[in-house]
Amino acid sequence: MQFDHAPLCSVICVTYNHAKFAGQGLQSIFDQTYRNLEIIVLDDGSTDETASVVRKELDASPFPSKFIEQSNTGNVPGNFNTALTHAQGTFITFLSLDDILLPDCIAARIKLLQADDTIIFAADTGYQEIDATGTVINANGQMPVSQYQIHDAAGLLDAEYQEIGAFYIQGQVFRHDAVRAVGGFDETMTGDDIILRTKLFRYLIDHPDLGFYLGDATMFAYRKHGGNLHKRSLRQFKTVIEWKEAFFPDRPYPKMFYLWLENYFRDCVRRDQHAELQTALAHSPVLADHYARYSKTWKMRRRLLKSRIRQTLGLSRSRR
Repeated sequence: MQFDHAPLCSVICVTYNHAKFAGQGLQSIFDQTYRNLEIIVLDDGSTDETASVVRKELDASPFPSKFIEQSNTGNVPGNFNTALTHAQGTFITFLSLDDILLPDCIAARIKLLQADDTIIFAADTGYQEIDATGTVINANGQMPVSQYQIHDAAGLLDAEYQEIGAFYIQGQVFRHDAVRAVGGFDETMTGDDIILRTKLFRYLIDHPDLGFYLGDATMFAYRKHGGNLHKRSLRQFKTVIEWKEAFFPDRPYPKMFYLWLENYFRDCVRRDQHAELQTALAHSPVLADHYARYSKTWKMRRRLLKSRIRQTLGLSRSRR
């Protein structure tokens, strides 16, 4: 893909304990068909060999790079903001180093942005899923919002609310000026990508002269493995609660959120992990109130009864 003028794009990578995958993630940046890139990696105090892997890979980088090493903060949005302060690009994209970009990912989106100066980001809802070895296990994933008829920023914001996520930010390309205009990520909140997207969508509503591109192409591969951050249920619930109260205080919680909670409740009971469940319920009255209602349903009462029987007979699954 040829460009008459190729503005710099900064690839922002925030990583933690990705030693097994960081080499593949960085190589996917090296292999991009768009060649005017800089790479900024921030390691949040990894306890494995991530730092040494990143240093070795960046030594062979075909692009300028910066590696930021720090003690662990656990503040993902803050880490993104720290990395962003070093970005010089007209455009910005993001990659968690356990995931990978497909070769035309950046080029295809920058072409769209160069064709229309009013577009502040170019994104797609498609994605692949790969396993820990890099094998593709789902070549045609689509975010649920791909089924929506979205014509404007208000529709995009509503889809974000309904589905609790419009698209992954990895590999999507944003104008750096737009990310600056909304203040980047919010370091006071738990969530990262969901907060940035919501701020950008609201910015678009406030600036009707600006637009966006949302397609359904697949330019990014998400790796499913045991350490994925989204699998940490309490963090996920806290993220949604903070996000909803900050941006949608007058709306009820999305149905999707309650489905997540109910799946979590059922899984805890199925595995006889009642201590974990009680910790979650103590975390927020939102969780406790919904559990109080849901535990009265026939299906949940039956599951709780079976769990009590297993515990009485010494067959608790939590001990296995």
